[in-house]
Amino acid sequence: MKSKLFKHMSLPEMYTLDVDKENKIYFEVSGKKDGIPVFFVHGGPGGHCRSEHHSLFNPEIFKSVIFDQRGCGKSTPYRSLAGNNTENLVEDIEKIRDFLKVKKFFIIGGSWGATLALKYALKYPKNISAILLRSVFLGTMNEIDWAFINGPKIFAPKLFESFSKTADNAKDLISKYYDEICVKNSKIHSWIWHDYERILSQINPDNSIFEEKNKIEERVGLPNSPFMELHYIKNNFFMDDNEILNNASKLKNIPGYIIQGRYDLICPPVNAYNLSKKWVGSKLKIVNTAGHSSSDEGIMENLQLSLEELIKTI
Repeated sequence: MKSKLFKHMSLPEMYTLDVDKENKIYFEVSGKKDGIPVFFVHGGPGGHCRSEHHSLFNPEIFKSVIFDQRGCGKSTPYRSLAGNNTENLVEDIEKIRDFLKVKKFFIIGGSWGATLALKYALKYPKNISAILLRSVFLGTMNEIDWAFINGPKIFAPKLFESFSKTADNAKDLISKYYDEICVKNSKIHSWIWHDYERILSQINPDNSIFEEKNKIEERVGLPNSPFMELHYIKNNFFMDDNEILNNASKLKNIPGYIIQGRYDLICPPVNAYNLSKKWVGSKLKIVNTAGHSSSDEGIMENLQLSLEELIKTI
């Protein structure tokens, strides 16, 4: 089974929205003007939307909305931490919905995008027609310890040793990387964190070791995701521990699918399983050929099949 990406023949409508005195959010709308509204929430923190994200959605059925979160992509100011917290990101989604005069919509997100999708649905359940999640991240520090420390020690020990060595084998690696990236703007540490996460995210990565430091120094600019991720990690994702799971029963009867790679080292299947038990009305699909990346075999196919099933629920 192969996924089918849909061509959107017209250019998307492009907008910027003032969400407060300092931040403008960039977003796009594509597809059928009176179609089923669907909001796509990108990952990170620190990722960005791409116009090809619209291609997941049939333009004859859906009206797709994609947007860059605060400090990300084409939203301005870039890399800004002003008001950059989970609650405000949820409110930004609500402001886009209000601007577009959308009553109810599908929300779809993977990894950190799944976190925000869940947070929005918990706060505004009456606005949600259906939820589609991939690689569930629940915003807990236990997940961070697994993704960056304990998991790699077991499944990528050589890579972990290099990651640790770059941070001088510090006792608290996360705090050391925060200091180097968010305080000192270290290029080496920023790209090592970026590459570390990318390698761990793919079930069959192109490279399983880091480039030499002199090669990294030749790269242009700094990646945004390490900076934003560590800002959120430092602040416990601006959530109480287990906040999402503790409130997941409030999602009762909102139809939804959870697509989860069996070999996901970043967001392990137990997250998705625990959520599915708490969320009455959800269906969990474990993809036996996939890890964390949306490009892994079987992920896109199952996302599209799930979308087709969710259409039948409205």
